[in-house]
Amino acid sequence: MLYQCPDYGIDGFEPADDSHRNLLYGVDAPELRVLAEHHTPVNSYFILHDQAATWGVPGAPQLRAVHLSRDLDARTFEVAMQEFPLFAMAESWLLDRRCPPDAIEPPDVHVAADALTRALETRVRRDAVRFTMLDSYTDDGVSPQVVVMLRSPGQESGPAFRILWERYDVVSGAHTLREGGFTTIDEARAWWTAWQQGDPPPLRPPVPAPRRGASSAAPVRPASTGLQGRCR
Repeated sequence: MLYQCPDYGIDGFEPADDSHRNLLYGVDAPELRVLAEHHTPVNSYFILHDQAATWGVPGAPQLRAVHLSRDLDARTFEVAMQEFPLFAMAESWLLDRRCPPDAIEPPDVHVAADALTRALETRVRRDAVRFTMLDSYTDDGVSPQVVVMLRSPGQESGPAFRILWERYDVVSGAHTLREGGFTTIDEARAWWTAWQQGDPPPLRPPVPAPRRGASSAAPVRPASTGLQGRCR
């Protein structure tokens, strides 16, 4: 499938102010291609792939979630954008901005390999703002994979730190997503270091939270720990 540049549907509209004009410049670039989108007269939601990211900062997120809203009376628009390393994380951000739950369909290049992956991605999509993203690394080399480190919102959510690990099988064209729980940041960093060195131990799934309704996934607020990913 050939993915196209985004069409924001703003002919005859003006940016609400200069900040939205500048944001539009950032998301209206030829290297950004649509992976998924949903439109209403007022809102447009996109998940974009930055094709130029592979030549930029090593390990940087390659997905962009974009929400464009239109004021039909004033004929103005506003833009919001956030970078994400995982498709489900981009979905969670769009859902938090009132995108209908079933409106964004994964593209044909993003196929879950098994039931565990589908279940975990459902939780990541659902729990949009509960977890803080501490770091991520996207490795799009011979064996593409993405690793994300998260901090839990509190003890009721189980282990304080999580790792999400997505691996893409170039033969089958499908990906797996796995989750591990860590009590301390040092434990999470130790796993990250082992992954950097090419020999990570199996991820231990987080113990289910005892509190009813608590969840165990999903990252949208970025913060940096200074962790470094693997060099290409």
